[in-house]
Amino acid sequence: MSVDQSDASQACKPQTAPLLARAAAAAVRSDVHLASAIQDFFLAEGDRLDDRTRAATAATLRAILHSIAHDLTGHAAEQLAGHAVEPCTAALPRHAAAGALVHRLYASGLLRDRGLMEELFAQARQDILSDALLVNRAPGATPSFLPALSAGSDEGLADAAIAYLHAENARRAGGRSDVPGPLRERLTWWAAAVLREKWSGGSSGRIAIDRAIAGAAQHSISAYRDDDRLEAIADRLAALLRPGAAELSERLVQSLEEGHLALFVALLAQVLAVDAREIRALLLDPAGEQLSLALRAAGLDRAAIARVGFLLTEADPRRDIEAFADTLDVVAMIAPEEALEGLALLTLPTDFRAAVRALDRAVAR
Repeated sequence: MSVDQSDASQACKPQTAPLLARAAAAAVRSDVHLASAIQDFFLAEGDRLDDRTRAATAATLRAILHSIAHDLTGHAAEQLAGHAVEPCTAALPRHAAAGALVHRLYASGLLRDRGLMEELFAQARQDILSDALLVNRAPGATPSFLPALSAGSDEGLADAAIAYLHAENARRAGGRSDVPGPLRERLTWWAAAVLREKWSGGSSGRIAIDRAIAGAAQHSISAYRDDDRLEAIADRLAALLRPGAAELSERLVQSLEEGHLALFVALLAQVLAVDAREIRALLLDPAGEQLSLALRAAGLDRAAIARVGFLLTEADPRRDIEAFADTLDVVAMIAPEEALEGLALLTLPTDFRAAVRALDRAVAR
């Protein structure tokens, strides 16, 4: 009796198909891992992301996404209450729904956004540097700059100093994870798209689900306030301080000594009329030449620039104290107006700066 081999082959297909699919997926993953390993191998040591920055960035991103996801799932579910439509994941606890949403966004590649990651890396590095500055304080030293302002007779200044301390402590404790409004809005719509993908069942109820998710996203966006961010509070405090040329050096050094980096950035940015994000980038750059130029442009003398450089070098092992010392005398001899000319790009409007840098990156390739 002959056996029909084609029938046997057909009978095996339901069992073998998943195995073959997994094998194909494993081959793709292997190629991706190899490409990533090759890219990592050829990175210069200075370009490689350190473990602390990586961990801090990941923690902040997860916290922001979980917050958005909780907000969206809660408000969307409320809007669907009483409808005949039930999202397929409505029975999941909100933390589980948020976790699934975050995982999908990571896998999608949408989070590989230059503006978003630049902000998150900067926040992580600023927090790490701030912690190091506090650790390096003299034994027994206690913060005095902002506590003195908060207890002063100027009520507006005192309120601003208290608000700054609260916002800074909340961020350090992980109780407040945020990004500027436009980035938060982008993340919210990405999260809304994932929620729609997970909640969409058949064609029935699609419109109700879409409207509920869109309404939840719009509610979340409108409720978010940039004014509550540490950077915005630092701007208000810096504007109230209005330090003159004689006071600016002392204020900047005090801010660094006590780990108030957002205030340092806001003070210098306002004096130079430069975007605070640009000053933050100079502060976090381990090379330090541009920050020294910015300090000189603000009118700081050699002693003040040296103090700032020493504090940062002590707190950041990537900085070269000898290289800083070699350039200090040269920087101190430059006139403030000439130093500001050396930072001309930073004074351009935001979109203009972005366009110039995009062209520079294209040439570098």
